[in-house]
Amino acid sequence: MGELLDRHFQRKLLRDLADLYPQSADLKRSYGDQGDNRLLVNLAYLHEHGLIDFKWTKYSDGRIALHTATATARGLDFLADDGGLGAILGVVTVRLHDDTIRKLLIEKIEKADGDSTIKGLMIAKVKELPSEALGSVAMTGLGAALDQTPHLFTLLRTILGI
Repeated sequence: MGELLDRHFQRKLLRDLADLYPQSADLKRSYGDQGDNRLLVNLAYLHEHGLIDFKWTKYSDGRIALHTATATARGLDFLADDGGLGAILGVVTVRLHDDTIRKLLIEKIEKADGDSTIKGLMIAKVKELPSEALGSVAMTGLGAALDQTPHLFTLLRTILGI
């Protein structure tokens, strides 16, 4: 079955359906009778990924009749160079409140090795920082931490479960 999966054919199918959007393609009229399962396999694959919707019937004798297929919004976004509206709507914003950043910084300063007088001065300075400055410190710190992580790729794979 895997040998029937064909990226070029999938892209052609998706582009053909995108050209008809929002109308459906009559699969028999558009692609005729297929001698193998190539069309069915690739349509099913695109459907399972949410890129198309398609209708088909499986008869009790095992025959399969393909009816219609339509590109989905996700399929159109996939074809778009910029990711389409899915890229815009799928943006996730992470907000850390200034109190959270301040608390994290103070905890790290307290746990760090160093002169307690200097640590006290640093904590006092962190407590005085305005929100914008805390955001800048957080971004700079995150960038520096990522630069100093020699196995960042492996760490991210572990965290993301990949």
